[in-house]
Amino acid sequence: MNWKHLIALAYAACAPSVFAAFGVTTGSGYLGVDTGGGLVFRVSTTSGDITSLKYGSIECQDSSKYTHIGSGLGTATVSYKTTGNYIVVTIATSTLTQYYVA
Repeated sequence: MNWKHLIALAYAACAPSVFAAFGVTTGSGYLGVDTGGGLVFRVSTTSGDITSLKYGSIECQDSSKYTHIGSGLGTATVSYKTTGNYIVVTIATSTLTQYYVA
């Protein structure tokens, strides 16, 4: 393997985290939302809590409470829709619907 291959491999390994773009990714138990402007957040697909909120490399979310003050929503239905330059994450329970818009 020559040095060009090593550089290409190093670039490919770094590309997803360094050059992330606007969009949604799904993982085990979460939706990852990348605003394309340095803000990336994760939403729990079971509770709707924002479990991570990063601006650049700084984690801004308190992991002891996530996004709720008291008991949170409990179980919720979480979905998303991308429309043009917007991502709308919908969190619904039987008594409440809330939206995160990026």
